Amino acid sequence: MGEEIHVVGRSAVFRMVLVGLLCGASACTGASGGHGGASAGAASGGVAAEVAWPLGEEGATLSEVERRRILRLAEENGWAPAGGEATEVRYDSGYGPELIWRAKGTGAVCSGSSRGSGPCIPLADIAARPNPGVGTFIGAALHEGKWSVMLLSSGETVDRVMCQGRSFPARRAYEVTVDGVLHTVYTVSIPRGLQGEYRVAVRRDGEPAEDRVTLNMDRVAGPARC
Repeated sequence: MGEEIHVVGRSAVFRMVLVGLLCGASACTGASGGHGGASAGAASGGVAAEVAWPLGEEGATLSEVERRRILRLAEENGWAPAGGEATEVRYDSGYGPELIWRAKGTGAVCSGSSRGSGPCIPLADIAARPNPGVGTFIGAALHEGKWSVMLLSSGETVDRVMCQGRSFPARRAYEVTVDGVLHTVYTVSIPRGLQGEYRVAVRRDGEPAEDRVTLNMDRVAGPARC
């Protein structure tokens, strides 16, 4: 079965994202359920999807040389963006920016940066996410003593993550609606020394609520109690 895709908002041609898995000597946790979408006009298991982008416009931008390199690598790997369109993803830590896009032909959500390309995640995986709920997405990067993390929320919007009296804002980066459920990608940056199960300030149906997400990329023994 084919899927219906509706692009909402302004399109950004030739702008793409990577969630770099730069762990250095540290062990990284696998992204808790990396998930993705489908490209315009692509079939992906009959899952209906709608994408709105770009959302994050403020901050550093990729150079044309970097963008060309990412696009070329994506094409070589068989996951070029549908319509040549992708969205820049930025982090408050200063890491990146990266690019995120929907793959031509498969509709998967893919990521890439000047450091390389990440995985492509099918729509079916996004649809399988707990709803409502929030979890890590695709990967994380260690940058200047901070973990730069992608989150994916389902059926709720995220304001910030909190631990031990400290609050870290979530930056909305990308969103896709799958089978009537809104899934939103956020970026958040946390200190490397403060890893654990974070409290997450969210809104569900316009009402404030709280969720939880584990941010323990180094797999710290006895992580912070948030």
